[in-house]
Amino acid sequence: MTFVISAVVGVVLNAQLLAALPRVPLPKPSAGAVRAAIHQNRASAGRMTGTTLRLDLEIVESAWAPEGAEAPALPILAFAERGKQPLVPGPLVRVPRGTTVILTLRNRTDSALVIGDLRAGVGGDDTLQLAPGATREVRYALNLAGTYAYWGAFAGTTAADRYWKDSQLSGAIVVDEPGAAMPDHILVISEWFLDYDNGRPFEVVSVINGQGWPHSETMTLRQGDSTRFRVVNATTLHHPLHLHGFFYQIEANGTGRIDTPVPRAAQHLSNTDLIKPLGTVTFSFLPSTPGNWLFHCHFAFHADENASVVGSPIDSAGAVVAAAASHDGHAAGGAMGSAAGHSMRGLVVGIKVTPAPGYVEPSPANARELRLFVQQRARRLVTGATAFGFALQSGPTAPAKDSVTLPGPVLELRKGEPVRIVVRNNLAEPTSIHWHGLEIESFPDGVPNWSGLGQRVYTQIAPNDTFVAAFTPPRSGTYPYHSHFNDRHQISRGMYGAVIVSDGPRDLVHDHLVVAGGGGPDLEKHVESPFALVNGRTSPAPLRLTVGEKHRLRIVSIHPDWRIAFTLKTDSTVAQWRAIAKDGADLPLAVATLRPAHVEMGPGQTADFEFTPTQPGVWRLEVKSVEPGWYIPLTVIVASKRP
Repeated sequence: MTFVISAVVGVVLNAQLLAALPRVPLPKPSAGAVRAAIHQNRASAGRMTGTTLRLDLEIVESAWAPEGAEAPALPILAFAERGKQPLVPGPLVRVPRGTTVILTLRNRTDSALVIGDLRAGVGGDDTLQLAPGATREVRYALNLAGTYAYWGAFAGTTAADRYWKDSQLSGAIVVDEPGAAMPDHILVISEWFLDYDNGRPFEVVSVINGQGWPHSETMTLRQGDSTRFRVVNATTLHHPLHLHGFFYQIEANGTGRIDTPVPRAAQHLSNTDLIKPLGTVTFSFLPSTPGNWLFHCHFAFHADENASVVGSPIDSAGAVVAAAASHDGHAAGGAMGSAAGHSMRGLVVGIKVTPAPGYVEPSPANARELRLFVQQRARRLVTGATAFGFALQSGPTAPAKDSVTLPGPVLELRKGEPVRIVVRNNLAEPTSIHWHGLEIESFPDGVPNWSGLGQRVYTQIAPNDTFVAAFTPPRSGTYPYHSHFNDRHQISRGMYGAVIVSDGPRDLVHDHLVVAGGGGPDLEKHVESPFALVNGRTSPAPLRLTVGEKHRLRIVSIHPDWRIAFTLKTDSTVAQWRAIAKDGADLPLAVATLRPAHVEMGPGQTADFEFTPTQPGVWRLEVKSVEPGWYIPLTVIVASKRP
């Protein structure tokens, strides 16, 4: 406890110091910088003649406005077709397999540059150097179908070293198989990052196809028309990408240079997946339910005001100090929980699915009713701060207003059985609940001022107000539920839990739930919360298993800031378990294999495993942040076989 108090005091003092520092103006583009245009990767660059693509690219100084015309324009280097406006992301190169490319590259900047991975599908080093003012011509063939990425950087660095000026030197390469293809959307994730060497917090803006939400373009799909997403991660960070409303199947994973198809038998359903730094992923899905949906990064600080240069980072330092110094949440509640502060930013794309002719939105009848209360309890978190959380009514009387369960109570639902979840907000600030991964209608999906269909759009749950989420869960599985309002603030304080959809009553002797989530307030912008809980505690109650009996371990990863590693082991041995489900969907036989009991998960992911102990003893499920941060062991006691 002494360590925790010291850590909190240190964060408070640091926040106070930051608050006292004057705001440093953002760097401005040079006087001659050409304005960059944003594009959606719909048209290929260059000129195609027969089976040859002639492409003439320049690298130029540019001014880029990722958050609208009224927001700051940022200085960058950008790719441009010769004689045309610079583009963010770089111009799309899209050709049929077997195309020969004749590429001319001109460096119109005063910096030496390195350009990489133009020859998609080629292993080993694939870079060329461009001195200031230099021109190079290269000729190569694109013979392997897939999704790839090319990049540029200052000479002497790599794609992993880019931060601000050269951060947008990235573009997509798509090599198509001959013949008709499923309609697709190409999404390039990038980030402009400016660090300071004097202790000030950094400036950052995170974007998809050159713009951050809400400025990014909303895509329109038709109900029942399959579509494919090709995602290029041009950043050096992992991103847990979540698709609301639908499951998808990953068809290929790549490194930007090499694209590896997933065998058909191994393709499985997902709704949240980690894309690796500088990696690519290709997946397809069927938009079966009309309405407004989102595709976004599930790290809260990549999809809120932290991912924006508008209002970041020192503008909110006063609220940071108040939040840290109060330790009880009352001082922070108004400032950090206001409706104005909710607005999602950064790595978010809106999706509108238009209804098929004759579509009628379901209206669940004879629904089972659950009453769920959003409440707070003083001094419940690791730091002694106030927890925000949930309480489920049992019987005719509402729970006490200061009762909070961490994690939230398990919501036990039945596959195919309609349910009405009546959510009552007893907080002093608005909130909203997202039923993560459940295939439901858009209106109860829980994204304020977005979820819904046509003119019927969900707003939020105001203080002392009630919202009814009515739906019928179609698939048995393990899912999270969590706040979708001021996400990082509310989830860090405890607003998360698990939904388990079953075909019938669960065997609680052999069915175990592990939920890893936030355990303390978000004290500082741009800094991951150092606090976590496993099953609501830093010293969670042990799991009890029996030798020779098959047990199901349901794991929910819902900390808003961290990738989490789960490992079942003794001091010398890692156990073996069988993966049986991911994100609530059963795995196919080709993937449901016995493997070492270790998994890394991002926020919003769930995983189910079967584990049959072979001998009695004490194991531990190690739960820790992948990056250095925190560690919580969960004891697993294996008893001898029952008589």
